[in-house]
Amino acid sequence: MNNPARIATYHRVSTLDQNASLAREELRGAAARLGGEVVLDMEETGSGARNDRPGLQRLMEAARRGKLDAVVVWKLDRFGRSALDVLANIRDLDAAGVRFIAITQGIDIRPGGDAMSRLILGVLASVAEFERDLIRERTKLGIQKARAAGKRIGRPQVARPERVQVQRLREEGHSWREVAEALGCSTWAARQVAA
Repeated sequence: MNNPARIATYHRVSTLDQNASLAREELRGAAARLGGEVVLDMEETGSGARNDRPGLQRLMEAARRGKLDAVVVWKLDRFGRSALDVLANIRDLDAAGVRFIAITQGIDIRPGGDAMSRLILGVLASVAEFERDLIRERTKLGIQKARAAGKRIGRPQVARPERVQVQRLREEGHSWREVAEALGCSTWAARQVAA
């Protein structure tokens, strides 16, 4: 007899006042229809723009360790907002042999890929590339606008203390942190001057 598929459900809400109960019921129903057992039921609140969400990281780690057969989400945007992150995570799931299903959108990406799975991944890759290009263009325009407004681009200049001052304080037995505080600079700047 085959063991039931090990399924992780994942749902993210953006704010505390959003109600996840409908999605929770649908996710559990989808797992039952797949003939699987929910071994990880992950719900979290937070921005989908962040890919370092603790629940998502826990799910991805379980997939990498071979503890999952499928990940079921309510909608693609509940898994992540950035096409770049969604694509990278789905590719990681695929590499781990884990199926990815977004139940309300009919997305079903099987490991190793049938024709439809490859098509969906190709579309996601194109969207991710488009998103990268938009980010690059916005960044470039923002830098141009800042320069036109006379703003300095890059890291702020770090105050650089006099070498003699740094050496005197170090000879008195002060730590690098104490030297930096006394001279109003970073510990890195103090060390660079003394080197």
